[in-house]
Amino acid sequence: MAKKKYKNFKIEQEELKPITIGAFESRKKTSIGIFIILTIFVLVVIFLPQISNFVDEYLNEEPTTPAIPDPPSENPNNEDPDDGDDNIDETFYAYTANLRIDRDNVVVSNILIDPTTSTISYSVTNNTSDYQDMEALNYYLEIYNSDRTLIERIKLVNTIGVLASGAYRDYTRTISSTSAGTVGYLVLVSKTTADYPEVTLTTQTDSASLLVCTNAHEEVTYEFVDNELKRLTSNVAYLSTDTNYQEIYSTYQATSSNYNLQPGLTSSFFNSSSGFNITTIVDLEEATRTYIFNADSFTLNTEPKVVNFEMEALGYACN
Repeated sequence: MAKKKYKNFKIEQEELKPITIGAFESRKKTSIGIFIILTIFVLVVIFLPQISNFVDEYLNEEPTTPAIPDPPSENPNNEDPDDGDDNIDETFYAYTANLRIDRDNVVVSNILIDPTTSTISYSVTNNTSDYQDMEALNYYLEIYNSDRTLIERIKLVNTIGVLASGAYRDYTRTISSTSAGTVGYLVLVSKTTADYPEVTLTTQTDSASLLVCTNAHEEVTYEFVDNELKRLTSNVAYLSTDTNYQEIYSTYQATSSNYNLQPGLTSSFFNSSSGFNITTIVDLEEATRTYIFNADSFTLNTEPKVVNFEMEALGYACN
């Protein structure tokens, strides 16, 4: 066996040297750092909901939708733009020749006011899909001046009758010269008897109350008992010097004769060299509602306020 050889090493004789493996900072600096960290932590906890909302809004921000301008409103019938449309019965229509006013159940068209003859003419059309009593709708045309002061009110339909769907009827009504000359606006309004103002009548000696309504050629006396209409008397008078006297004479004489054929009506025609007059008595206990020349007879037991309001809308002055 071979003999191993060993190498000799020289050992240095040096003292042990210290080696730095860490260091401790000042206790004061450490306390300040801990306080700052705790303060930040507490603030984060307190304001966590607000921070969460802010982050959520930032991450989920919705794109802004640009505003779309409203289209310009159409005004085909010359409605006053200041009135709005909360109540269509309060809409003012600036008057122009052949004005047209539309409603769901009626159309009033070709409205024309003639200041020379002091008349207003128009067409009334049934705007529904069925037959309709146009008079029963109780529409009124109100005439206002340019300051919107009411001058006159006329009943739209002053005849009793029914129109088929789409059918129309023309009307020409006499109005005051003031209305014809100063009209600025028109209003089409539907009314009920609850809208009519109350009237007070003077009781006569026989316990009856009278309401007298007159126009240029007619005087109609309505007789009420306990504020209920019972009868009326119509007196019509024309002079031979009146315009179209012969035509009026013939028409009214025939009309008077026709009244005598109806139940509850008695009509007497009187002729003279200066003209003619007609007295017609209507007993509403027997007669049905009709028109005596231009005056409404109404129905039995009608209230005074109804007679007063509607006769004034037919062009009569009542008291």
